[in-house]
Amino acid sequence: MASLRCPGCGAKNQGEPVKCRICGYDLRGHAEQPLTQPKPGTATMKKTRLSPLFALAAVGVVLMVLAGVLLGLLPGGDVISDIRNKVPFLAAQADDGWEQFTEASASFRATMPVDRVQKQAPFQWSTTGTIDQWVSTLGPDGAPDTTLGVQWATMPAVPGQDVKAELTSLAIGWADSMGGKVAKSQDTSFQGYPALVVKIDGLQNAQKESVTVRALLVRQRDELFVLSSTSIYPDHPQFDRLVNGFALL
Repeated sequence: MASLRCPGCGAKNQGEPVKCRICGYDLRGHAEQPLTQPKPGTATMKKTRLSPLFALAAVGVVLMVLAGVLLGLLPGGDVISDIRNKVPFLAAQADDGWEQFTEASASFRATMPVDRVQKQAPFQWSTTGTIDQWVSTLGPDGAPDTTLGVQWATMPAVPGQDVKAELTSLAIGWADSMGGKVAKSQDTSFQGYPALVVKIDGLQNAQKESVTVRALLVRQRDELFVLSSTSIYPDHPQFDRLVNGFALL
């Protein structure tokens, strides 16, 4: 005797029923259907699960891209940046007046106070004799207590030259050009590139106050980057923030 499974509730109906014995579904015109379900792992079962897996993977990709944009790891345009800045722990611009920016001409990203200005200064070791810089001052107008700088210049590397020794020699010459001396230096690396952390003392500001300089010098092939803090405070409270907010692109 033929059996027919109800498409509505799944109940088994014997013979040639007109309506389902359980739910009353109209069974006229329906062909015989199997009473067993495919076992887990069979080709039929896998086919039915394929679409949900693709959908789940697509959602995962979208979420990863969105997270990258919100965290600033991927470009997202001005609209996304505005949204990100409204979220406290994702904001590129802090409430205290610092903001993140990108210097495309030198391929780096930095975080500095919003009132920074771009300048050029003499720098005898570069190919142009100058060094480009972003400079920001902290403290009273006309008498800042701290000056922050992000500087960059092209300095072709000499084949076979010891880069660490070159950075040390450069730091000594730079300190001497400002009228100070290197009181402390330490070899390090920054994003895999040779770097040197120095402290320069023996300097005075325009108000005849003693100041010191903390600086990080980074050698990226033919480019030199200098992050510096010149301050009346010996601990240079903003220097670490300046370094931590800098990245080579």
